[in-house]
Amino acid sequence: MLRFCCAFLFAGLFACGFAGADAAPMRPASAAPTGPSTIDPDAVPTEAEFLGGLLGPIGIIGGIVIPTPGTEIATGTLVWGGLLRSYLVIRPIGAPAGAPVLMLLHPRAQSPARTANLTRAGRLAADYGAWVYLPAAVAAIWADNPTTGRVDDVGFLEALVAREVASHGLDDRRVYAAGYSNGGFMVQRLACERPSLLAGIAIVAATLRDGVAGRCAGRGRMPAVMFNGSLDLLTPYNGSPGQRSAPETAAFWAARNQCAPGDVAATALPDRDTRDGTTASVSRYNRCVDSTVALYTINNGGHTWPGTEQVAYTLGLGATSGDVDATLELWRQLLPYRRR
Repeated sequence: MLRFCCAFLFAGLFACGFAGADAAPMRPASAAPTGPSTIDPDAVPTEAEFLGGLLGPIGIIGGIVIPTPGTEIATGTLVWGGLLRSYLVIRPIGAPAGAPVLMLLHPRAQSPARTANLTRAGRLAADYGAWVYLPAAVAAIWADNPTTGRVDDVGFLEALVAREVASHGLDDRRVYAAGYSNGGFMVQRLACERPSLLAGIAIVAATLRDGVAGRCAGRGRMPAVMFNGSLDLLTPYNGSPGQRSAPETAAFWAARNQCAPGDVAATALPDRDTRDGTTASVSRYNRCVDSTVALYTINNGGHTWPGTEQVAYTLGLGATSGDVDATLELWRQLLPYRRR
């Protein structure tokens, strides 16, 4: 009974919602600070205390990042919109200049550290030389909806990228953004409102809001990779009021990338994990203008990150695919593209 209640509560948290900058230096981090919060309490929604109690100390990164050999972890802060914003970065040891960047946005009610562990993002730093940034949303909720968001997350993310690229000699033509759930919705808002910032996006367990699509007029190259479960009860695969279906979202990005309308090839993927209760296929748009748009459909999959080893995390969120490693797949799909 306790296990069911915890799963139901956690799923409910996911369902409930989808200026200049002054910098503080990054510092090595193995765990979240235990001191008082650095966020202005008057600017934080009242649920922040409850979320902190559920997840443990959110602090600057919200837990301990499981280390990946060949990488190091640092944390930093940036003042934006009157708030002291926090982030962590996983980077390769001894990385040369000109490294690519992935901005990885956590889901609602999760932290950067937990998201790093869930996705095993350190592999991208160890194996591909990427700098993986995991910023923290205010009260663990991204302002992904332009009609209701009260925090300038678009400006914060833009400022963070600009500062870090300049400070560390990173490749500003290879900056990518990926997000899970609330983070996936936020990635699309960022791509629509700041298209010149990114070389490509990846979206997990999220689709496109009508309000965001309205701010994304015209065409412009933006490679996009999506991962959606057909039995996702929180972000329905077939859409909901004000929110497009997964295929409609892929078609939107395909039109933006000037792909041939309706020219989509679907391929079933090998069922590598016959015990997970899912299968997977990928629908890829053909004849795009120097770009890619792909939708990975997890048949019978839930509101989950494909390929995670932390399956216990997904209690109440549906089945998790063992056939697709979303972290590695999104990176391999996006890395060939550079911002023009």
